[in-house]
Amino acid sequence: MKVELRAICETWEIIHEKSDQRTSIRKIAPYQLLIKSPRAKKRASLESWLKKKARRHLGKWLQAIGDDLNITYKNLSIRGQKRRWGSCSENKEINLNYKLLFLPHNLVEHVLTHELCHIKELNHSKQFWQLVASIDKNYRVNRRLLHNANQYLPKWLT
Repeated sequence: MKVELRAICETWEIIHEKSDQRTSIRKIAPYQLLIKSPRAKKRASLESWLKKKARRHLGKWLQAIGDDLNITYKNLSIRGQKRRWGSCSENKEINLNYKLLFLPHNLVEHVLTHELCHIKELNHSKQFWQLVASIDKNYRVNRRLLHNANQYLPKWLT
């Protein structure tokens, strides 16, 4: 199985070996991942690996954008929501969906920018959209494209 992570320009080959023992995941070659697990735990194992990868890559990306904009947040959580790409709480905590890894770079950047803007404007007011527009010149196009972004997800995730 191939897994294309468009956001970070990586394509991984996933090899699954059935095992009755404890689940293990390890890189066996550049862009090649071996998952040993019971068949029933294959998806959960892969999702766990993707969440760790998202924390590392999306976390650095979010921090870099935040630094550029002089916007700080308190905490980052990586989840696997069905309908949200991200969210921001009034406590300045940002939640991102690990499935963002499958989306094109411009859409991920839009989501990260959108959530960081919520640190300053915790709503979708006119002021919020003006702030987003001042950072993401293509926000209208990106927002529209995001509505159909599930097309980038592998079938086993939808």
